[in-house]
Amino acid sequence: MIAASTATEVKRETRIGDLGERFLTSKTKIAPRTLADYTRIVRNVIVPRIGDLAVSEAGPDRLQRFLDVVAAESGPGAAKTARAVLSGMMGVAARAEAVHGNPVRELERTESSGAHGSIAIPLGELPGILDRVRADTRLVDIDLVDLIVFLAGTGVRISEGCALAWPDVDLDAGVVEIRKSKTNAGKRRIRVSSTVVAMLMARRVRGGPNDDGVVFPTVLGRARDPRAAAREWADARERLGLPARYTFHAFRKTMATLLDQAGLTARDIAEYLGHTNPALTQTVYMSKTVGGTRAADAVDSILTK
Repeated sequence: MIAASTATEVKRETRIGDLGERFLTSKTKIAPRTLADYTRIVRNVIVPRIGDLAVSEAGPDRLQRFLDVVAAESGPGAAKTARAVLSGMMGVAARAEAVHGNPVRELERTESSGAHGSIAIPLGELPGILDRVRADTRLVDIDLVDLIVFLAGTGVRISEGCALAWPDVDLDAGVVEIRKSKTNAGKRRIRVSSTVVAMLMARRVRGGPNDDGVVFPTVLGRARDPRAAAREWADARERLGLPARYTFHAFRKTMATLLDQAGLTARDIAEYLGHTNPALTQTVYMSKTVGGTRAADAVDSILTK
């Protein structure tokens, strides 16, 4: 396999620039746009600054100084993405035993400027984000991909998604009923897109261990803890180079934007998201932009690869 042969060629004296190219060659199962992003970071950000370093010289102190420069010159978002790519590169070196462990794991987390709350994800970014989610080995292994797609495609709270049970899913009608919510207004029936329905159908057919009859159990068949899922998503954002503010709650704000663009009223959106006060939806959740399509078509266009 390409990935295996790439890893065995890496040695202590291998240059970071060469390691970057080997890393890119190994990424045979990721979406083209993600590979293009990785290629840009390797060739335009990493190689010009530290490409001549030997792998053995790329210790935590040196890599931290590099990321500090990137953050100062291009902002914390660029530094986060560069860190994620560097982590993948040094992971290749670690698996080849060219270094003892991945030094990127010892680096400081890059903090975003501004408020620490979640923000609506620009609709144009969602397809690429979901491509990365589907290609992430860890998210696949812990069976978190479908839940993330469900949250992105419905805007439900993470606690609501984790508690969703199969008796509350009507695949024929394309409707799910949220019974367990933090408010009375949160108990609602919502129509979901055909893409979400298809994902749920495939999941239903696939089956697997499921002690509590929930739609998104852990791989051991137990009800999923929302806090544990949130921690896994935080780790995934770090790996994928996504902003820290793209939390699970960001999907709710993104859905409010999507429904607003589709022409729904503030009251309709509030009912869909399970809010008691439409003003909350308008002031906190909607991120106003120009344009609009019908909700189902818009969701399908985002979730379809």
